[in-house]
Amino acid sequence: MRVVVPVRKAEGEESIVCKVDEANSFAFLELGEGMEILKIDFCDSFSDDFFDYIVTPDKNDDIDEAFELGARALLARPGMSVEEIVEAMMFRELDEIA
Repeated sequence: MRVVVPVRKAEGEESIVCKVDEANSFAFLELGEGMEILKIDFCDSFSDDFFDYIVTPDKNDDIDEAFELGARALLARPGMSVEEIVEAMMFRELDEIA
């Protein structure tokens, strides 16, 4: 599974989620079975890339471009790290944004 998390700073699993328009980088997470993080890549944008989910801390975030790429969106709590987001996904604690 491939997940994108907008972040202000690329700090690996400690990177903190932010709104898309506040992001300086996007963490592309490759998740394996059991939601283990296999790989994290940081990119300047998510345009023209394929992924399963985008995570945002704001249900009113501008994620139309992600929807156009066929991704689904999950709502994280503000201040969550990448590591906390993956853990919450494992236990299905993040709500989906329609």
